[in-house]
Amino acid sequence: MLKADIFVALFFLIIGILCIGDSIRIGFGWGINGPESGFLPFYLGCGVSLCSLIVFIKSLKKYLKDRTDELLMPKGALKPILWVLIPSTLMVVITELVGLHLAAAIYLIFYMRFVGKIGWLTTLIVGLATPLLLYLTFDKIFLIPLPQGLWGAKILVF
Repeated sequence: MLKADIFVALFFLIIGILCIGDSIRIGFGWGINGPESGFLPFYLGCGVSLCSLIVFIKSLKKYLKDRTDELLMPKGALKPILWVLIPSTLMVVITELVGLHLAAAIYLIFYMRFVGKIGWLTTLIVGLATPLLLYLTFDKIFLIPLPQGLWGAKILVF
């Protein structure tokens, strides 16, 4: 885990330094009309860089002191991750085809029943009511259409 902390801290340190550099390029001071374009990104980059540097130094010291070669993920830890990753990825693909409402219903029903092992009645109520409430709230009340997909507008007719 310490190796992961070190690499992630380095990654965010690089992001923070890039943010600081670009903010300096576009101007990060206080102009006549208020803050310049890079004002907020500059200070956010400074904060990210400082925190990343602290995490990096702390993790590196602990890693050099302990010198353990533990695996980041123990055996069997990949299975729960894949139970989240694969259905989520399939939901994105299905959303492109049938729209967000039907994809959400399919995803919720699958996930609640087969991953969460929740009873069919609760699964069907939540799996069908949630997309219906999304549709009514966004598409009908707020008039913000959610993605319909290639076939969603033809399938979902209210």
